[in-house]
Order: sequence, then structure tokens, then C-alpha cells
Amino acid sequence: IPAIIGVIAISIVLAIAFPGNNASAKFGMIGSAHEHAALIVDLNGTNINFAQPKYMLRSNYIHMENHNGTLDGTTLHKHATKVPIGEFLKSIRMDISNGCFITDENKHFCENKNLKLRYYINGNETKDIMNYVLKDNDRILILYGNQSSTEINHKIQELNNITINK
Repeated sequence: IPAIIGVIAISIVLAIAFPGNNASAKFGMIGSAHEHAALIVDLNGTNINFAQPKYMLRSNYIHMENHNGTLDGTTLHKHATKVPIGEFLKSIRMDISNGCFITDENKHFCENKNLKLRYYINGNETKDIMNYVLKDNDRILILYGNQSSTEINHKIQELNNITINK
């Protein structure tokens, strides 16, 4: 019994001293949520084609997956609470950092005086997308370029016309 108590005490001390970067500690348990959202990432007028095997099921927490045997490149599936959009992007080797969208091929799409990186949730512009935790039936648009307000509205309409597969 003293040995068991000693092991438990050492485990607690190590967990406090070295918390690590454990996803299960940051997010809810797998199965604690089951929500779906539509996603479009448009870089200079071209949508990223997420309907490719390299983007499917890369995280157990949030991912794209096939629907009825067909690759679905627009429906995000979230399977745990507290999981932000950034977790999806990082799971497929993409990122948004310092005003740049970074693709899985390490191409940087950075803001400058002519080109902007914008994020829309359900048609409303927001300043931060990486920490946003999607809700069921959300429509998420990440847009890079110099689009006019008319072009942005067309892209939002395109997003609204997408079927969210469940």
C-alpha cells in the first residue's frame, strides 16, 4: 500500500510539473459532442478542395469525412466539446498565424495593403477563427483576397447553399 500511495503522489507531482500538450485535457471526451458545419476556405478566388483523402479523418476531434461513400469536402464533423476550428486546420497541416493563411504545402497567403484575410460565421465577420468552437449547422467562411462586398455576399450565398451532411 505505501508503494501505491508513493506512485500516485509522484504521478500527481509530475502531472502538475509537466502538464504537456494533451488534447484530451484541452477538449471534451470523444463523443461529448456531435455537431456539423459547412466550411469554405477561398484563397484568391479558389476554394480549397477538402474532398481529398489527405484531408479526411485526420483528427478524432474535428474532421472532414466521407458521406455515404463520397468524399465530402465541405462538412466539418465535431465529436468533442471545446474543439476549435484551429484544431481542424492544424490536423491537416494548415494554420492561420500573424495575418497569414498557411496551406499544407507551406504556401503563405498574407494580408497586405491590397489583400485581406477575413473570417465569417453565419454571414457575420469575426476577428478570430482559430479559437472559434463551431455549433451545429454553422456556416464558416475563410476568405483571402481583395473581394468587393458584392463578391463576399456571393461567396456567403454559395456557403449557405451547401448541404450540411449528417
